[in-house]
Amino acid sequence: MSEMITFENLAQVAPVKSQNAVRRVAAYCRVSTLAEEQELSYETQCAYYKRLIEADPTMMLVGVYGDQGGSGLMIKKRPEFQRMMSDCLAGKIDLVMTKSISRFARNLGDCVNCVRLLREKGIPVIFQKEGVVSTDPSCELLLSVLASMAQQEVHALSENLRWSLEYRNASGNTSRVARYGYRKIEDEAGKRVWRIHEPEAQRVRLAFQMAVEGIQYRDIRHALNNIEIKEGTGVQWPQNRIISMLTSEVYIGDILTNKTFTADYLTRRISKNTGQKPQFYLEGHHEPIIDKATFEKAGEMIQQEKLKTRKGRHTKK
Repeated sequence: MSEMITFENLAQVAPVKSQNAVRRVAAYCRVSTLAEEQELSYETQCAYYKRLIEADPTMMLVGVYGDQGGSGLMIKKRPEFQRMMSDCLAGKIDLVMTKSISRFARNLGDCVNCVRLLREKGIPVIFQKEGVVSTDPSCELLLSVLASMAQQEVHALSENLRWSLEYRNASGNTSRVARYGYRKIEDEAGKRVWRIHEPEAQRVRLAFQMAVEGIQYRDIRHALNNIEIKEGTGVQWPQNRIISMLTSEVYIGDILTNKTFTADYLTRRISKNTGQKPQFYLEGHHEPIIDKATFEKAGEMIQQEKLKTRKGRHTKK
């Protein structure tokens, strides 16, 4: 692998097309977290490229494109990267510089496809750390290897996170976000626990009571939405959200972990867990909002489809 490309040897690795040409250069920076030290790293990267590109008379800085606080795995989640690619394809940029392949992309397919697309437009991408220039005939194989390594690093991190979550679930210390009706707070011992948020809990109890009485989803939705409008919360209650609430064991104080899982770490596709991953049922995890009898009765009404609106049937007011 070549030594790191600097602005002193840039002319050799990406020569100007003619003596009078001025290259329109863009730099791409990315940090994957908004932690303070990474914010400083991001600002440092931006300042570095601005200073050196503006100091070179053969270059004109088009812009420093930077994404903060997100994964480098999916391009669709990096708006600044997308903007840079659009400007390249619109003929506004002659050369792209970035610190390393892992900063450019951690998805092998995306990395290679973007580099190929830019190369077809005659736009080199320079990866400084690896000493790689995309227009080099030997670049693609090396780029594929390095991008694959970056992708595998993401996979390893994803697996470590999954193992950590499963370990916490098995020990009864789930990291699950508190559902509607609860708030996660820190107790006297410093442990994060769920506590009932009474204003929302009142709406939960109302929904279950109406379901037990056989009142249809449409009327439950109207009742809840009217309360939310009156309170100015901005919360809305479509039917699928009502069904999700009425069938959630959370409201009797229990938690079933891992109801869904990430089926593909590259696309982040979420699938329903039907036995692919271990699940744990945590009884008495937090204080219940409703009793078990009410929960089971509401479940029976749902199973018997007695809450659905039928044509020609009058609803309760």
